[in-house]
Amino acid sequence: MKSTILFALVLVLIASPVLSDTVVTSFQGSGGKNTRPFTVQKGWEIQWDSNGDIFQLYLYTADGNLEGVPANQQGAGKGSSYQAKGGKYYLQVNALGAWKINIVQVGSAKKKEEVKSPAEKAKESKPSNIIAEFSGSGGKNTRPFQPNGSWEIQWNAKGDIFQLYLYSSDGNLIGVPANQMGAGVGSSYQPKGGKYYLQVNAMGDWTIKIVRVE
Repeated sequence: MKSTILFALVLVLIASPVLSDTVVTSFQGSGGKNTRPFTVQKGWEIQWDSNGDIFQLYLYTADGNLEGVPANQQGAGKGSSYQAKGGKYYLQVNALGAWKINIVQVGSAKKKEEVKSPAEKAKESKPSNIIAEFSGSGGKNTRPFQPNGSWEIQWNAKGDIFQLYLYSSDGNLIGVPANQMGAGVGSSYQPKGGKYYLQVNAMGDWTIKIVRVE
């Protein structure tokens, strides 16, 4: 009887779906264009791969109201920009060269548990003060992160402008933790835990660390 119950449990675990990112729609082109409208639920991301010297995206609601500028990339390369609010939108692309765009619904389920060795478990049990890390070039929105207590944003910017806007995960502006002119490193302490994302407005490359403060 016990073996039958265990077997059934194994079947349930194997059959349980694990949510992951889902591509809602894709676009490609060369130079400028407006995409057709697409519909997304809250918590989604624009992902792009551009081959030219300029790649800019303007996000509009389906009825033509400007929502924001999710991409302002100088030079070829890949990028992404998280968006908190669902709805029906289209993109205006301003670019030089060929590009591809994926509209992705962000999954929220945890990954399947993996069997790990005692050494791997011991390594993971060591405390780390880094909650999340991001990098990019130009503007983007990061994916959400969730500090439990007080925390700090640490950055290293290479370009002439580096600005950060802090939003709650549902899209409400909390503050402006960075407004840096010129290249350099910086940091901004945040006292309250929660679920947030960052809007980056920058020229040039940058890296960001979200760090737990004891």
